[in-house]
Amino acid sequence: GLAFASAALFFATRKGKSAAKKTLGKSREILGRARDSELNAGRVAEQTAERYIMYVIMPAWSVVGALDWLWHRQTKIETTSGVEESLTHQLMMIEAGLPVFAGLFLETNAGLFTLLTAGMLLHQFTAIWDVDYTVSRRKIPAREQHTHTFMETIPFDIWAVLACLHPQQFRSMLGMGPEKPDFSLRLKRPPLPVRNIAAILGATAVFVFLPHLEELW
Repeated sequence: GLAFASAALFFATRKGKSAAKKTLGKSREILGRARDSELNAGRVAEQTAERYIMYVIMPAWSVVGALDWLWHRQTKIETTSGVEESLTHQLMMIEAGLPVFAGLFLETNAGLFTLLTAGMLLHQFTAIWDVDYTVSRRKIPAREQHTHTFMETIPFDIWAVLACLHPQQFRSMLGMGPEKPDFSLRLKRPPLPVRNIAAILGATAVFVFLPHLEELW
């Protein structure tokens, strides 16, 4: 009887250990899948933001930038508000370009959101100052005012979309949520393809940088 009880206890213990190993293995598998799912979700969010900036923001910025230059030429900026306003436009071009290129080339975290927030506010303050300076020196027609409306929203559009795609890091910037804020600025891994970078820089140069640079001549 004692031998039988010992054998039964032995097999029961082995069976219990086997069940525990299976449970542990399943738990690890579930955790691995959850980790992979989280990484995939983060990558999908990054790709969504990249496509939004490349295929929506960049074309819109190029069109309204070229139109803004055209309206300036039609109102003879070179003989009215002059080089002072043109320099202000160069400044706003840099301020608007900051969120565009930062959103494309930097990882999305609290540091990027801080940079975008500062750039967005600075761009808005500069735009207000620009209109205040210009309005007494040349006429600002309705078409130019509407063009400015689109240009002013570009930094906010990028900021808002990234905040929706990465809510935890956005909240961490504000001291909220479970995640710790990451204020480091790092290049994305993997980076954008070279052909995309070339297309972005080319479009920016032709439709935004060169037209506004021409105002200074």
